[in-house]
This record gives sequence, C-alpha cells and structure tokens, in this order.
Amino acid sequence: MLNSCHDGRKRFVLIFDALQNVHLHKDVGQIPHQMYKHFGYDAEIVCHKNEEHYDYLDGELQGLKLKFITSSPLCYLLANAKQIDILMLFHVKTESIYATLLYKLLNPKGFVYVKYDLPDHELGYATWGNRNLITQIKRNVLFKMFVRKLDLLSVECRQVYDRLIKIPSSKMIHVPNGFAPEIPAYYGVVPKSFEQKENIILLVGRHGSKQKNSELLLKVLEKTGGIGDWQVFFVGPMTDEFERVKDSFLAQNPHYMGKVYFTGNITDKKHLFDYYNRAKIFCLPSRWESWGLVCGEALFFGCVLVMTHELCSSFDLTDNGQAGLTAANEDVDAWAITLQGLMHDQSRLKHYSAQGRRHFDDHLSWPHALDPLVSRLSFSKGDVTCEI
Repeated sequence: MLNSCHDGRKRFVLIFDALQNVHLHKDVGQIPHQMYKHFGYDAEIVCHKNEEHYDYLDGELQGLKLKFITSSPLCYLLANAKQIDILMLFHVKTESIYATLLYKLLNPKGFVYVKYDLPDHELGYATWGNRNLITQIKRNVLFKMFVRKLDLLSVECRQVYDRLIKIPSSKMIHVPNGFAPEIPAYYGVVPKSFEQKENIILLVGRHGSKQKNSELLLKVLEKTGGIGDWQVFFVGPMTDEFERVKDSFLAQNPHYMGKVYFTGNITDKKHLFDYYNRAKIFCLPSRWESWGLVCGEALFFGCVLVMTHELCSSFDLTDNGQAGLTAANEDVDAWAITLQGLMHDQSRLKHYSAQGRRHFDDHLSWPHALDPLVSRLSFSKGDVTCEI
C-alpha cells in the first residue's frame, strides 16, 4: 500500500526544475493537474521559482500546487521521498536516472513514472556514440540500474512506442499528448460548428525558426498563385529574417495583400483560441517535432490538420490519415495539391473536421489520453484507496 496524504489521497509529484508559466498549459503542467482534477490525486510540481508569478494557477489550473526549492531536486528527494506515492520525471537523462535511483532507495514501494517525449526510438542515452569510453561505460551501468528500478515509462508517439526495445514492454505504455477542453471553457470560448467557421488557413508558432519551417507555406502560396476567398493567418512571433521574407513575399505578390496576415505574438489565450475557432484548416509544416501540441488544440476546435508526413506524431494526430492529411517535408507541390484539394471541396473539409473532433474526443482529450497511465496505477476515477 502506498503512502497517503492526510486526507487519504495519493501524492503525485512531478520534479521539473525549469518550470515556467507557459509550461502549465503543456504536458508538464497538464498531467499533474489532470491527475488532481479528474482522478483525485494530491498533485504537486517541484521546481525552482523561475517566474515572479504563475498566473495560470489562479485561474484554469486551480488546485495544482507548486513547491519551490532553493537547492537541488536530489536534496528535495532526500527529505521527502518517503512522502511521495508517485514520482514523475521527464526524459531518460542523467538527472532523471539519479532521481529515480535515490527515490527508490529511500522509498522502495514508491512508483516512478517517466515521460519520454522524444521522437527517437533508439533511446540515445544508452547508445554507443562519440562519447569517451569511461563516459559510455558509466552511462550503460546507470541505464541498466535505471531500467531495473523504473516502474513505468510512457511514450507519446505510437511509432516510437512500437520500436523502442531498450525498455521492457511490461514497463511501457503509449500516452499521446492531449489538450484540456476546460481551458477554452475557462476563457468563455465555445467551439463553433463547421458551418460557423470561415475559410481560413491557420499556422501558429515561432515563424522563422528552422524547426517550424513557416516559409514553406509562403512558397506554397506563390505556387498556387491565388486562394480565392480564403485567408491565411500566421499567428505568433517572427524572427527578423522571417520579417524580411514576409515583406519580400508581399512585395512580390501584391494580390495576397488583405488575404495573408501576420499577427505577431498573441499572449491573450481567448484571442488565440478565437483564431483556432474561426479556421477550417490548420497547418504544421515543421521539419521536426517531438509532438506538436498546437495540433491537439486545432483538433479540439474542429480544424482540419495538414502536417508534415515525416513527423512521428502525424500518425497519432491524424489517426493514420482518417482525421487529417499529411504532405512530404519540403515538397511544395505536394503541399499545394493537398491544400487546394481541401479548399475546393467543402464537403471533404467537413468530413475531416468531424473525424478530427471525434478523434480528439476519443483519444486526445487529456482525461482520455491518460487512461493508460491511470489504469497502470490501478486507479479509477473516484477511488482514493488504490494499491500499486
């Protein structure tokens, strides 16, 4: 039987030293909050105080607790390991391994859960590479000790989960990243029906970063030559280089003035959600992603996903092509054909929008996404006397 807090609930503690306010809407903050809100855990994130104030805790994440430390996480575990029922960590890395080993030494009956959110099925920590011999031997010894003590590791992408062989299958589960419907609800944003949406293509990200590859959509627009009554919105901050690319694009394609918009950074969540709510198509042309959290938001609002085919998360997010479309990385022609096919066929758009909403409800709403984790903790909603 695991330890319980004074009111009978199990203590679920995430150590995430670098926590900032922005992390609270991502998996870092959402998993502990969902475990508190929907599954009855006493949830807490342990971190350094990296922000003057964590605003989201006052609103949509009420009930989630933060514990600020001034020393190292290992010092915190030395004093608190026995009072933690489930310890959550991120990534297979030296810090997580040391935390796992120390926690299990001090609390052998405790449960260690590690979230592996990388698109690499090789689990590079223990892979022989360009490290010196002593470092490699040390890593392999630590990794073997870690695997013995680990209770559970979750993997976001099904492709990575199916190919990851360095962790025993009995200690792995597939948990896709989700999105919490209560966040838009908190801001008073109600998802529109497909008929209420506008002919808008939306991109959200840091435009100009090599990863996000937003310039690909500008090349697609040049390729198509026109988009009829459609509009394109690039929402998010822009690098100086992308500002120059944007200015050059509009100068050379004046017919896109009043059709292609660059909003800059939007910090107001209600304002941002309104863009998702209006759009019919959401594009993610990234060269790489561990997941692509914006896609879960887009699916919730009924946007039709068009993603880079090579992203390992594309199969999870589009439900293997049933709830969205993919196009090859850097293939301007493929992207142009895919987008034109959607823009010219409203019935097809409506079909994918409905499929995407259904896929989100069944698999990507955070409470549903976390079902495998909750099941492995032998815990069902409302049961506060679980045993592990």
